[in-house]
Amino acid sequence: MARLEYKYLVSNQYLDSIRKDLMPFLDYDKFASVQPNKEYTVRSIYFDTLDLICYYEKLSGLKERNKFRVRGYNEPRGNDTVFVEIKRKSIDYISKDRVKILFSQLDAYLNNDMDSEIFDEFSTEQNKFELPSNFLYYYHMHQLKPKTLVTYEREAFECRFGSNLRVTFDKNLRTAKAIKLDELFNNTFSDYPLSNFFILEVKYYKALPFWMPELINKYHLQRQSLSKYAFSIDESVLRKNTLNKIKRVY
Repeated sequence: MARLEYKYLVSNQYLDSIRKDLMPFLDYDKFASVQPNKEYTVRSIYFDTLDLICYYEKLSGLKERNKFRVRGYNEPRGNDTVFVEIKRKSIDYISKDRVKILFSQLDAYLNNDMDSEIFDEFSTEQNKFELPSNFLYYYHMHQLKPKTLVTYEREAFECRFGSNLRVTFDKNLRTAKAIKLDELFNNTFSDYPLSNFFILEVKYYKALPFWMPELINKYHLQRQSLSKYAFSIDESVLRKNTLNKIKRVY
């Protein structure tokens, strides 16, 4: 089901006070709540064409566009699972095709070895085969290749009153050029595009609870089009300075 997703660039100096203001309404999600620091590490390798079609579609503001990535979490423990994802944007609405797979079998999957074991988090037989095929269709048709590694720490919250609202703080964004999938769990980075800032994301399906706009107004947050993938291409591939192009809130 598609949902709305709004993003705000916020100075780190407001992190603690915003968290304090939100906690009467939110709980940490089930993944963050079991972590010692109530946060987990998100690791993504993004795919694009040779001429960076996905990147330039984002820059041009194309209303209907896709991003392609492999996503893993935290540190490798052996026998790790990852998610192969198509993130679809349609105007303001976001949806995902998401397939869970063993990291060790990723190359086999991308090479059309459908005997590789697919751990589909969606239980229906249709999705079990349809979603893996969707990614492979784009992967081979556009000859997608790994481009960048994007890593950050995420504090993730869910509304404690059942509104399906989800709020995340994405912190310490760091990137590096990536050409191989086995770089997903690397901890060597060349760039920190949003030093001193974090991205606050608000995700919901129908309407915001009244207290969320009040918080946005209190801190004078400005909704912006913020793409971690575009930041990573700017900094790690094209060597541009990201912060010169976006609005900052102090």
